[in-house]
Amino acid sequence: MSSKSPQTECPEDVLTQDLSVFSWNRALAWAAILLPWGMLISYLQVFWTYSPQYQYGWLVVPLGMRLYFLRWNSLAGRKRTHGIGASGATVLFASLILPIWFIRQATTHWSVPGYGLTLLVVLYSFAMLALMGGWRLSRQMVIPILFIFVAVKLPLTPEQWMIQSLSRFVAAASVEVLHLCGIPAIKSGNLVILSRGIIGISEACSGINSLQSLFMVAVFLGEERRMRIWLRLFMVGLGVFLSLAFNIVRILFLSLMCLRNGMTNFEQWHDNAGWSILLVSLGIMIFVANQIGGKVKSDGSGPPPALRRVPTWMAASLTAGFLLTIIGTEAWYRIHDSKTPDARHVEIQWPKAKPSFNLIDIPNRVRDITLCTDGQSARWTEADGSEWTLSLLKFGGGVKGTSQWAPMHTPDICFPSAGMPLKETHPLTRLNIPGGQMLFHSWEFRTPRGPVFVFYSRHNEGNSETTDAFLQDMFGVNRAIQGQRNLGQQTVEFAVSGYGDYQKAFKAFKQQVPWCVSLKK
Repeated sequence: MSSKSPQTECPEDVLTQDLSVFSWNRALAWAAILLPWGMLISYLQVFWTYSPQYQYGWLVVPLGMRLYFLRWNSLAGRKRTHGIGASGATVLFASLILPIWFIRQATTHWSVPGYGLTLLVVLYSFAMLALMGGWRLSRQMVIPILFIFVAVKLPLTPEQWMIQSLSRFVAAASVEVLHLCGIPAIKSGNLVILSRGIIGISEACSGINSLQSLFMVAVFLGEERRMRIWLRLFMVGLGVFLSLAFNIVRILFLSLMCLRNGMTNFEQWHDNAGWSILLVSLGIMIFVANQIGGKVKSDGSGPPPALRRVPTWMAASLTAGFLLTIIGTEAWYRIHDSKTPDARHVEIQWPKAKPSFNLIDIPNRVRDITLCTDGQSARWTEADGSEWTLSLLKFGGGVKGTSQWAPMHTPDICFPSAGMPLKETHPLTRLNIPGGQMLFHSWEFRTPRGPVFVFYSRHNEGNSETTDAFLQDMFGVNRAIQGQRNLGQQTVEFAVSGYGDYQKAFKAFKQQVPWCVSLKK
């Protein structure tokens, strides 16, 4: 009496029991699955490395892998089904990844290609799982695969809305708590003004760092312990509460240190307090998860016993397509990177002969927040009594200096944070200057001393003779064709006070710009 082996019964299956046997099909299938994830992580790691707000992203990869294998090892009893349409979906999503990877290299300022790349990699992974084990198997892996979204950079508008809203809430709540403790304090924008110093509620203090980190932890713990949906929502709410509450405690602590020691060693206390509240919050989250969710939920039954083979021609084609995309895209942009020495850049002629001219040092704290590589600023007074401030920030070329950083700290974001509410946004203006043109944004802000008019331009160090070229090529197709990536950027900002209305301020500004600013190779 004999029984057939699983291999005889299912010749089309890839059985995972004998991992010592090398299989070209298996190797190509794994390469086709993992290469898009490598491309996605190489995109996200820029934010995880250089932006303090997203440094927790480095934990998302190992935590996501743990969630994946916990789910995978509990599917031994699942029946394999046919993934109708999975082959077509796999090819479709793979083919869409290729052009968006090429364009994304030139559009690091724009979050849509980044989100598009993430979404396509996720959908491609679902389709590959459905191809091998059916759509039911694919649905079982939804949360582990979607987990990567907790570490994707938010679009600029909602991100800044969250940061500014949280900053104002933390500043207002901190002032109220300080009043209850008998400590005089004033809120001005995102600032807490004390008798011995000013505490700025920047991104680090706003709670956005801990809020995003604790949201990631809440999603992880909810899935790891297979909590019911209402318990998972409770964990998310707990993370939000802990983030806001402990950041108010943080500001209270920093205020006491400021009153006691002034601003001496403030940065050290600032960073230590931030790490302390994050560790305490994590401890509370894990404790609560153990109480309401119990132990890690995995029945340990093992992975699915057999998966359908990915056709060798398909696995080979997908792998080759991804490799050619990676290599070809890198080669294309590297060939064009050699042309950057001819790029135009902004040059400032500082009006040192003006009355009260004074160069202003840009503190390291500002450089760290804006992620600029260099900066200069000066202040002077004109003959008519108006006061002028001119600032030039540089975001050097290369990965760290790519264009995603400059748009994060524009005047309409930073001035209200410093207690100067936005009164009006004026039309864009294109001005002729030596060497080309500059496109200026204009804002009017309210202060106790009168209005402040701010004129701002962002220049990309490409071969364009016009600043703010991104407005002309939003989808990045032209820049991708020209091979322009990792371009340095420069931001020029004039802040003018002493004029009663916008027309007078703009007239003076229009006369001033050609004398101070030029575009040069």
